[in-house]
Amino acid sequence: MRTRLTEAPAFAGAAITRPFEEPDRLPCQRIAAEAARSSYAAAMPDLAFDGQDPLEAVDQRWVALWDGRIVGFVDLVGNHIANLFVDPSAQGRGVGTMLITLVERETIGDLTLSVFTANRRARALYQRLGFEVVSDGLVPFRGATKRVWRMRKARPVMARYRLVVFDFDGVLADSADWMLRTVPVIAEEFGLARLTRHELQALRGAPTRAVVRALRVPAWKMPFIARRMRQLSTAAAGDIVRFPGAIELLQRLKRQGVVTAVVSSNGEAAVRSVLGEEAVAAIDHLDCRVSLFGKAARLRRLTRKTGIAPDASLYVGDESRDIDAAAEAGFHSAAATWGYSRVEAFSRSRPTVTVGSIEALGDWLVGR
Repeated sequence: MRTRLTEAPAFAGAAITRPFEEPDRLPCQRIAAEAARSSYAAAMPDLAFDGQDPLEAVDQRWVALWDGRIVGFVDLVGNHIANLFVDPSAQGRGVGTMLITLVERETIGDLTLSVFTANRRARALYQRLGFEVVSDGLVPFRGATKRVWRMRKARPVMARYRLVVFDFDGVLADSADWMLRTVPVIAEEFGLARLTRHELQALRGAPTRAVVRALRVPAWKMPFIARRMRQLSTAAAGDIVRFPGAIELLQRLKRQGVVTAVVSSNGEAAVRSVLGEEAVAAIDHLDCRVSLFGKAARLRRLTRKTGIAPDASLYVGDESRDIDAAAEAGFHSAAATWGYSRVEAFSRSRPTVTVGSIEALGDWLVGR
């Protein structure tokens, strides 16, 4: 994001924001100390701000740069703005507003912050940006007790995407153990490489095409193997369970007006059996029996069918081929690491986000 700021001799041009990097640490410590001295030295003479204090541990941190120089930063813990510091020489020129705007763009739901009652200028800024004082109280700070205003900006919860598409196996259905049991059966039936369970476990950290190579699967056999896998999955549907939280996530998205779909290589009978009627009722589109590397075409077909643009759409998958298909179709992507593949399997695919649980995915999509 680029924002034009009021030009000044020391800061000509435009400011930009970016995520914090390790070389930014000392400049940020200096800015925190100088901004704190500027705001609080007179009101809090009992405290020292010398630039030696380490930066706090936070969830996310962004910096603002002006002409290549760091002039401010903002810290976020969940949806709470833990710190906002602007270099005194750059204050009053829109840097703080730019950083708050960035936080609003990167989060969903209400934002909160606390500001010392000694800093009326900061309170006025936050009020101009839509924050309201909800309470005040005492907090411990550097061995002393100081009074703060607790402020909140209420924002209606809106989902990040208009269309969210899920893979089935490894995302909504916990089929990893079934897969590990079934691959040796398929290998024997189709004359593939016979791998030990340990070797199969190791392949959970490999991209899909590396798995195909390790099993020595000829391309001409893939359609027959896929058909046989669907048959075995349907027969074993009673042994495959739905991941906890799957129904709640689907229903949560539906309440937000998000269009949902499942695009899977598995058969529709197995998908319906494992998910159950309640979950299926929350899904707008089921597209099953997709070829191993044919998901991109199905995703494009979904955008035509729904009228929702690819850049407003997300595909959630647990294999690198899912992430690659999303990129090919112009979708954003979420790599689900609670399923079959481990996080390292996605190292080359560059998903939009990597998520460790269904609950975390829901929070990321529509907020807490």
